[in-house]
Amino acid sequence: MQKILISLLVSTLLVLGGCSSWQDFSLVHIPDIQQGNIVTPEVVAELKPGMSRKQVRFLLGTPLLVDVFHQNRWDYLFSIKRRNDPLEIKHFSVFFDGNSMVRYSGDIKPAENIAEQKEKKELVVSVPDYTGELGIVDKALQKAGLEIEDD
Repeated sequence: MQKILISLLVSTLLVLGGCSSWQDFSLVHIPDIQQGNIVTPEVVAELKPGMSRKQVRFLLGTPLLVDVFHQNRWDYLFSIKRRNDPLEIKHFSVFFDGNSMVRYSGDIKPAENIAEQKEKKELVVSVPDYTGELGIVDKALQKAGLEIEDD
């Protein structure tokens, strides 16, 4: 009985020793923890000076921080903690003059070639009409004496 336990212990240690680190081998699932507003470079590229506060809120969402002493600045914060990575924090600020946006600053820079990305999204494919045999439902309707209308 002792030999079986010793061999089981040795084989378990050998299997665990094959892992690159002890953090990679975990029986507990650790989810990614995201907090705050996700501001992407594609969304930042859509921001233009002169946009109203409503338009900015539509693009970026409700700001996480609106300072009482600096009401012309909206702050968007985003943090993510992945399993084995250090905490990542991103900050983005939008500045207003009255109701119109003047500028923005922060860790997220606008995406390049946003026009090319929009063209790729608007791909239109034409599908030819099917001129083959009738399907099962169409055949059943035809046998029942009901008309099949083609559009």
